[in-house]
Amino acid sequence: MNPVVQDDGPKILNRIHERGVALAIWKRASPNGLAEWLGSLAPEQLPAGRFVSTIEHARSGLSTLCDIVGLACPQRELLIDDVTTLVRAFAETTGRDRVDIRLEAVDHDSCWRFHHDYVGFRLNATYRGPGTQWPPLAHAERAARAQRGYGGPLNEVAPFSAALFKGVKLAGKSALLHRSPPVAGRSVTRLLLCLNEEDDD
Repeated sequence: MNPVVQDDGPKILNRIHERGVALAIWKRASPNGLAEWLGSLAPEQLPAGRFVSTIEHARSGLSTLCDIVGLACPQRELLIDDVTTLVRAFAETTGRDRVDIRLEAVDHDSCWRFHHDYVGFRLNATYRGPGTQWPPLAHAERAARAQRGYGGPLNEVAPFSAALFKGVKLAGKSALLHRSPPVAGRSVTRLLLCLNEEDDD
């Protein structure tokens, strides 16, 4: 069975509960104008921060992150709406009332090593820059050994798509090896959304 399932509807995320599924990807396009607007921002204007919230209060927390960097333009509502949609989808899929929400502006090699997440579930979505990468299963051992020296094939989550991983706590050795793409020295600043269950780091 393929451990990765993909579809263009949110119901695909529910398949993460199936035995043998380690990654469920909800393939999504950018809301109208959001990708262009985010791409036009200077790195210091990208909202970043971390907080734990219910679905109902997620918007308020996200608005605060935008206020901190002075994003007062109407386009910010597109981002807030979209992140809130993913928070709701994650909470409903995992059955949790509270979600650990992290937006991060990344211009360095954060989590560049091929690794497994020691969590139950984690959802990643990249709003700017390259997305999370994972090697095909047949190349996973070689990637884990070689790390930066790995030159084999890689899959990459498309921008705005929601990638829901089943971590080691639930999948054990079947958890999918993956990494954040190395961007140091490339004049690239990613905007990454990471959602975890509360008290799961």
